[in-house]
Formats: sequence, structure tokens, C-alpha cells
Amino acid sequence: MRLVTLGIAGRTALLLIVAAGTVSVIAGAFLQREEARTERALLEGRAATLAEALERAVTEAMTEHRPGSMVAILAAMSRTEGVTGLAIADATGRVRVKSGEAPDRLGTAPALRWTGARLSLARPVASGDQCRTCHGPGPVAGALHVSLDTSGLAPRLAASARRMAALVALAISAIALVVVGVLRRTVLRPLRQLSTFADAMARGDLAARPPEAPGEAGTLARALRRMAEEVERSHGALESRVTERTAALAAALAEATAAREARAADLQRLQAILDSMVDGVLFVDAEERVALVNRAGRALRNLADGPGPLLRDCHPRASQAMLDRVLGYLRRGDDAGPAHSIIKEREGRFETTYAPVRTADGTYLGTVMVTRDIAERRTLERRLLDAERLSGLGQMSAQIAHELRNPLNAIGGAAQYLSRRLAGDTEVAEYTGLIGEEVERVNRFISQLLAVSRPAEPSFTPVSVNRLLREAAQRTAVARGLEPGAVALELAADLPVLDVDAPMITDALVNLLQNAFDAGGGAPPALSSRFETTGGEGTIVVEVKDRGCGIPPDQLEEVLRPFVTTKESGTGLGLVVVTRAVEQHRARFGLAPRDGGGTVASIRFPVRTLAQPVPEVA
Repeated sequence: MRLVTLGIAGRTALLLIVAAGTVSVIAGAFLQREEARTERALLEGRAATLAEALERAVTEAMTEHRPGSMVAILAAMSRTEGVTGLAIADATGRVRVKSGEAPDRLGTAPALRWTGARLSLARPVASGDQCRTCHGPGPVAGALHVSLDTSGLAPRLAASARRMAALVALAISAIALVVVGVLRRTVLRPLRQLSTFADAMARGDLAARPPEAPGEAGTLARALRRMAEEVERSHGALESRVTERTAALAAALAEATAAREARAADLQRLQAILDSMVDGVLFVDAEERVALVNRAGRALRNLADGPGPLLRDCHPRASQAMLDRVLGYLRRGDDAGPAHSIIKEREGRFETTYAPVRTADGTYLGTVMVTRDIAERRTLERRLLDAERLSGLGQMSAQIAHELRNPLNAIGGAAQYLSRRLAGDTEVAEYTGLIGEEVERVNRFISQLLAVSRPAEPSFTPVSVNRLLREAAQRTAVARGLEPGAVALELAADLPVLDVDAPMITDALVNLLQNAFDAGGGAPPALSSRFETTGGEGTIVVEVKDRGCGIPPDQLEEVLRPFVTTKESGTGLGLVVVTRAVEQHRARFGLAPRDGGGTVASIRFPVRTLAQPVPEVA
């Protein structure tokens, strides 16, 4: 895998160097082996020479019958350099004379042994005619032994091996230098020049040309030069055609841009016109996607992201079947549909008008939908009806109050008289108490009726909202015979000062707290206040919360109408009084279900100019 990254020149050089190195190593090893063989042969020849010299000296001494001179001969030859042992044995192999390291017995057969750092040579001594008279008729008169020290052979061979390795390394280095130099001049340099030429072509320099090079690189360079010339000619022709096409495209693009800007201006003008409309306007294309919608339509149809989604996604699942039928009528325009091209549909608080859009030849383009929020209109109609009812009630409320209160006062006085005269009668006390309660209830109804029919004009003074809440909670608790802390207070600190009619708002809060107590529940009613602000404006929110059975969701708006109540003994005027008082303060009143059960009655007082909070006066 590493050879792949070296390139052609590198791989070639590496292969040549490896081949030359292999040959050099084999040749060095062969020479080293031959040298070792020569050294061993020299030592063996020297041992043989010494053995021949010793044999001649021994033979001469035996011929002259001088056996005593053998000791002197061995002593003289043992002083020869490298000789470690000499010995002479008789025909039986028993050593008769020896010098240095020699065995005690010798064989009569020739032997050459290498043992450690020693070379041992044993050879027989032939028996001549003159020797047979003393040593018998046998062919061998005895044997001799020569031992040489070969300890210097290994260091010489090691030194020779090192010299040979150095020569091999030097030869490999010289070969590598020659190979690298040749490849660099004949392959690597031309390849680099061709690479430089390719980079120049890649950068767009079409005038670049590869230089001349020897061998195959030169052939490749000439082919690339012809290619570069052809590319330059083709590029020139292409540039001229591109210039012509670019001019044509620029003109077409300018025309298309002008047309697109004109269409965008028309669409922006149309969108501005549609956004100025109070009703929601949608245009649905032939694929039943919302293609155009104004600001009111986005709010009414929950299209916060603007055009694009399918019309079905903007309608509840229950009304999608009717929507498909309506769009089918408008798309077909046949007799199976309505007799007119405009369809009106009422769904809850919305009234929607559908009208098809067609070209001059009758091709269906889509449908225009106009959606109106009729909830406010219904609210105004309901308020107008309530106002008419209260207006007729106001004309007779004074006479009713006069005609009813006088008899009620007489009935109440008579009941009190009877309770005093018959103080010991429990039955009389029970019925007189019942009469008093009913008289009080009717008096409250008359007071509420007069308050509704002839509302008083508020007198505004700066007050602390939390002080009003504490007074209303205390009054309600005392009126019901409870502890002053029967109402849980959750008041926010540092509320802005409000200009309100304190008695009117206090009566409204007492009325709401009475309803909360009447609703019951496991937890006592809670009275809270908080401040919500954005920029330089804000809202003080006052809430009365209970844990009663709650008001059904479909009756939350209905109970605000006169004479509508969910209580068995209610008059249906309490919330009307609260609503009138809140509206006279330009505030908003509403009812909502409470999480976990119960009802939340909230009053939202606007704070147009935020004032510094004033210390509360106890």
C-alpha cells in the first residue's frame, strides 16, 4: 500500500535499488563464504605441511636410529606459531612422545577434525625397509598428531564480513544515487513539468504549454501540447458563442424582471387592497390550495404562515364533506348544483360566501371566499335586545318600586310586631323570620332592578386597587357572618393607581364574591390582582375564583343577559349590574372555567398612563 503513494519514479527507483541491493547482498555473501573456505583451506594446508615436515624428521631419525632426537624435534616444532600440540605414537597407537596438547592414543587412519578453536590432524607414518627390522613387517610404523590454534580465524572472518557489508552498502548507495539521478532527469523532472502545465490549465491559463522532454515523456508532452492548442481554439469559439447567448439572456432576463416586478407591484397593490378589508378574503386555486389571503382571512382561518396549504386543512373535519360538495358545485357549474353561483354558509360565528372565478371561455380558475366574523354582530344584536328589554323595564321600574316597597315595609313591620308580641312562640318566630327574609330578598331585587334600569354616573377618584379588594372581601365575609379572612387574597404589590368609582366597583366585587360563596366548593373563594404591561400601557387584572360546580361552557355568555341565572333563587340581575359597572369604567368583564373545577370571573382595567404607586391608607 505504501508503494502506491510513491509515484511512478519512486516505485521504479525503489524496485531498481531493491534489485541491486539483493544482487549485492548475494554476491557479498558468496564472497564471504569463499573467503572463509580459503582461510580454512590455508589452515588445513599448514597443518598438512607441518605433519609432512614432522614425518620426514621422524623418518630420518628412525632411519639413523636416533630415537632420542624425537623429543628435540617435537620441542623445536612446537615453538612454531599457531602450533598447540604435537605427538608421535607407535604402530599400536600409543603415544610415545608429545609436546603441548595431544591425546594419549592415536588412530592409524588419517583424520582431520575442527573442534572449537582447534584444528587436529592425525596421519599414519609409513614403514620403510629400514624400519621393518625394528618395527616388524607391517605397512605402518606408527602415527603422528598435529594440533593448530584456530581462535584467530573467527575474528578475521568477522572483520572480513564487516568489510564486505560496508562494500555492499557502499555499492547499494552508489547504485541508488545513480538510479535516482537517472530517474530524476528522465522521468521525475518531465512529470513535474507536465504537472505544472496541468495546474496552469486547471487555473484557466490556456496559453500554457508543456516543455520538451526526452523519451516517452517527450511524446506525452507533444500530445498534451496539441491538446492545449485545440482546447484554446475551442475555448475561443465557445467564449464568442457564450457572449452572444449572454447578451440574449440578459435582454430576456431584463424583460422578465420588468414583467415580474410589474406583476409583483400589481400583486402587492391587490394584497394591500385586500388587507384593508375587514372581512376575510381567500382565493383558492383549481388545486384547492390557498393562493391569496388577506390579513383578516389569515386570522379567521388560522393561516399564520400565509398562502400555500390546502383549503381542507383550514376547516374542521366535520365540515370538510360539506366543503367538498360546495367546491364541486362551483367547479362543475352544472345543474346538479345550486341555481346561483354564490353560496353562503354559516358555521358558528362565521358567515362565508363562495363565488367561482372563470376565464372568458369558461375555464375554472378557482374560488373566492369572503368570510365574515358575525360574533360581534350577534353580540350587538343581543345587547340591543337586552337594552330594549331594560328600556321597557326602566319605564315601569319606579312605579313598581313604589307600589311594592310600601306593602313590603308594612309586611315587614307587621312581622317584627308579631315577633315581639309573641316572643315565646317558636312557630311564630319561625314564620316571622321567613317573612323578613323574603321581604329582604324582594327589596334586593327591587334595588338591583332600579340600578339596572337607572344606572348612576360614576364619580372617578384615584384609589388603590388592593384596598378596594380588601374592603370587598371584608364586607362579603361580614355580611355572611364569616371571619374577616374567609376570602383568600392573592394581591400583587406595587399596582398602579386607578381612577374609579370606589363604591360602584366595591359593590360589583361584593356581588361576584357572593356568587362565589353561593357556588360553594371545597375551597374558599379567592380574590387576586396582578399587573400585565406591554410598552407604556398595561392592564390591572382582578379575578374572583371559586371551586364550585362551574357554569357550562355554552352558558358563559348567556348568564350575562338580564334575568338569566343558574341559581335556583337568583334574579338574573347581579351579573348585569357588574357588567354595567365595568363598562362604565371602560373595562372588560368575562367568565371562564377554572382549571380543576369552578369558575373565574375577571375584570380587566386598562391603564393608559402608568402612574407611580401610592402608599395604601389603612
